[in-house]
Amino acid sequence: MRVMNRIINKIADRKFWSPYLTSAVVILIALFLTRCFDIISFTQPESAIAGETISITLDIEVLEDPFNPGSVGGTMPVVGFLAPKSWNTGANTVINITSDVYNSTLTPMIEGAIESKGGKPWSETLEFMYGTGENYDPTKMEWVMFMADTPYDHNPASLPIYGTVHIETIAGPDNMIAQLGYFIGENDNGIWELNQNQDFRLGTCIEITGGDGVTVNYCGPAPSPGTAVVTPDIFSYNDLLKIDFDASIGENDQVTKLSGASFVYLCAEATLSDGTTISVCDKSDKTALKFIGDDIWQFIIWPNDFFDLEVSSEITEITYNFQDQNGSNIVKDFATGEDFILAASCR
Repeated sequence: MRVMNRIINKIADRKFWSPYLTSAVVILIALFLTRCFDIISFTQPESAIAGETISITLDIEVLEDPFNPGSVGGTMPVVGFLAPKSWNTGANTVINITSDVYNSTLTPMIEGAIESKGGKPWSETLEFMYGTGENYDPTKMEWVMFMADTPYDHNPASLPIYGTVHIETIAGPDNMIAQLGYFIGENDNGIWELNQNQDFRLGTCIEITGGDGVTVNYCGPAPSPGTAVVTPDIFSYNDLLKIDFDASIGENDQVTKLSGASFVYLCAEATLSDGTTISVCDKSDKTALKFIGDDIWQFIIWPNDFFDLEVSSEITEITYNFQDQNGSNIVKDFATGEDFILAASCR
């Protein structure tokens, strides 16, 4: 790979690239670059219970450097793990690599650890290059990096090396569906545009049950943007909440059925910890939204007061929709076709 690096660096120094030179470089890269690290296959569970320790395995191979037969560039394997931030992966994950010729535990890199070639943090670089999979809200996901505690012999007697990365992690506390991701590479060489000393895979979407709050499906379509917005965005059902309803934001860039309405009312149902449901759906001052202007309506809700609950009552879920005075026009979440969900997110 060092020979190829020198060739690429010389080409990169040229100020102007002709179409012919560009084509030649593309062909050259295709011929010369060979992946040194491969994730051959992996296994992960499709579901887990919140707080449960789950096991994930990556079957990997390490190939020789085509320009230095019998050698592999670098000495320190790294593993990246894409998981929900609420899982606190760095503190709740144990990783090790096993093979016939090399075995090592891996330790979480310090937050902000810099990838050697691009000068940016590893986690930021992985997100830039590989994203966060099907998860529609990247702010809820993170790449956490782990590095081997002991170097491997980069001049092994026999190649390729076949091994297994074992990941033991604790499913986070919240009910959700999210996609996990896996990366393997080498710390000395890092990640850069033309480097193939790495591999990446996305797992299936895993469902976490038995935890806190309603299930948020990060693998599903994003909630209807802006139709109903709750603030603050981190809250419990004991908090005073503001719901903003924009009647001009409907499905397929169309307005909702309540666009231009003279009155809008909240119709809501609370589910308690004992399974009891309480519905408030009358058309009164209690449920009327305040008109702010330009199809924007607002409602302030303190759940315990709105549903007339005892202080000791515990709400596990609130669903709601918006209706006109006759209840003939109803607006739900167009992304799901169901009522909006007021999902507590007290973390």
